[in-house]
Amino acid sequence: MAEDQIHVKSSRVSIVAPAIPTVKPRMFLSSVDLIAIASNNERNVLFYKTALLSDQEFSAIVDNLKRSLSLVLVDFYPFAGRLDNKEGESGRPEVDCNDAGVEFVEASIDMAFEHLEKDGFQHKSFFKELVQTRDETYPASLLSIQVTAFQGGGICIGTNFHHVIADGTSFWYFMKCWAELSRGHPLPENPCHMRTYFKRDKESYKIPKIYVRAEEVVNDRVKEAQILRFTRDDLLPMEYSEIGVSTSNSSRNMNNTIQKPIKTEETKLEISTFHFSEKMIQNLKERSGASSSFVAVSAQFWRCVMEAREVPAKEAVYFAIAVDCRGRVNPPLPPTYFGNCICIGTARTTAKQLLGQDIGFAAALIQELIHSSNWEMQLNNRIDWVESQLCSCHKDRPVTLPNFPKYQGPYTVRVAMSPKFPVYDTDHGWGRPLNVQDAFMGEIGGMTLFAGSEGGRSIALSTQLPHYQMETLREILIIPD
Repeated sequence: MAEDQIHVKSSRVSIVAPAIPTVKPRMFLSSVDLIAIASNNERNVLFYKTALLSDQEFSAIVDNLKRSLSLVLVDFYPFAGRLDNKEGESGRPEVDCNDAGVEFVEASIDMAFEHLEKDGFQHKSFFKELVQTRDETYPASLLSIQVTAFQGGGICIGTNFHHVIADGTSFWYFMKCWAELSRGHPLPENPCHMRTYFKRDKESYKIPKIYVRAEEVVNDRVKEAQILRFTRDDLLPMEYSEIGVSTSNSSRNMNNTIQKPIKTEETKLEISTFHFSEKMIQNLKERSGASSSFVAVSAQFWRCVMEAREVPAKEAVYFAIAVDCRGRVNPPLPPTYFGNCICIGTARTTAKQLLGQDIGFAAALIQELIHSSNWEMQLNNRIDWVESQLCSCHKDRPVTLPNFPKYQGPYTVRVAMSPKFPVYDTDHGWGRPLNVQDAFMGEIGGMTLFAGSEGGRSIALSTQLPHYQMETLREILIIPD
């Protein structure tokens, strides 16, 4: 059956509230949260294989999911609240923890689950219909769940959540806890709601002016490559130009690239998933000298996708990651901290440098990006940058949310998700999912990483490219065992 002939039909929409009233005061949103307020929602689909389900059996599964969801929302109550995008008591957007509930959709699809299995769960255009599209107006549910039944057995759980409430680490811990409660197990550990950890005392703390600065990497292996950092004005060198206004020839080439809009080729975009076995990854680590599986796979993809996109030699190319800072701040936050606690790191070089050398160059630069930055300092400077934007708002006008600087160019690999997320620890009683997918991929050449479904240290990588570029990528990305 052709993809455009497959239909998903919703049969019921309801609201699931916490099992016990948990009405709390309005929740403070840190500047780390507010940066995500304009981000795209995170939309994922988990595919589960089941026996043939009668209508009554599917209803029993749904009832158990709704029951356990109501239980887990008692502790993860921000998901049951509503975002107030207006000026609250704190003078900034807040979450009204009012137990308004989570949207829950029951649906069916007119195709057999085995068709996805046989195809290795390659991305399909109808995946976007397996998640509920959140209403962009406020107030709206901050989390939506859709459970879809396949013909002949098999279900999927589609999730759609607002990034201002949680980062990936928080969300997948929530999903793991929900699954535990579905199986009648107790909550592993209560989430930690300490968002005021990042709150600035404006009476005693003078917010410095923050700039985005490109610093050359001090490493002979990656000469002339740069890492972009938030830097306090009192720590800047005497001669300094902020990104976008530098006048050196090499910097001018890079900065001009930043201003270019992403150009969508006039051809059909295609999403593909590539599987890296543990043995493949070990081979890449040996070839690249990478210290981790993430670095090895990322270095291989960065080089190959830029080659497939035929990036001109002088163009700037970027690699951007989101680093979990829970254990990097002082004092450290627990792994169960619920909210956003990430810092964005960006490296840049030229296509000539990236592709003119072996994979070891890309691996060394990504490793430098991960290890050489003081993430606590970067996170604090990023918070100060947002706070300075909020402080500049006139008291008689609504809060203007900060517009995060666009210092990444059109040839950027942005990493979404992580193979460390426990996506397969989500057994609701009928087994672990066979596959997990990102339902939407909005940009060209990005990289979504999940742990491989086969287990071990395998990794599944998804990306979106025009068809002819994807054909090239297929030929060069995967190295045989």
